[in-house]
Amino acid sequence: MEKEIITRHFSLGEEQTVMVEEAIDKLEKFSPRPVQSLKLTINHEAGKFYSDGVLHLKSSEFRAKGEGREPEISVVEFTESLRKQLAKYKGKISGKQKGGDGGLGKVMHDGGAYLGEDEEEAEGFALQSLDLDGAKEAFKGTDLPFLVFRNVDNNRVGVVYEMDNGELGFMESNND
Repeated sequence: MEKEIITRHFSLGEEQTVMVEEAIDKLEKFSPRPVQSLKLTINHEAGKFYSDGVLHLKSSEFRAKGEGREPEISVVEFTESLRKQLAKYKGKISGKQKGGDGGLGKVMHDGGAYLGEDEEEAEGFALQSLDLDGAKEAFKGTDLPFLVFRNVDNNRVGVVYEMDNGELGFMESNND
């Protein structure tokens, strides 16, 4: 990522510069695409610091501002605003890639996760061994956004979720 940090009416110390660069670098993990460049201007006026900048992806641009009594505080506010924008953008892209208007893609992005009560854990999910009907019944009795399970009929990972129209949807991994 190409970074340009400009200060006006003051100079950043070495530790402050490191903190600002680390905060900017953390934004990359929230981006759905590689960050091409980021330009940040930090102004000191009337005892306050104002951060203003733009982050460029291949086909998108995100702008943010921040302010505070210290440059670090204004940069944190600036990066938090960008992080929220990138997360929202990533969710839109994920939703399109996973089938559109919400559904499981939206639930997965919003941080929904089902942690079961027994069996094997795989990347944050505890998989229960159920058949499809059993999984649907187990899901109906909860307020969870979705249920991840191991289908005992074919040993594949399946997901039961509620669609926008209120009906239950089902997806299954393809082991081919």
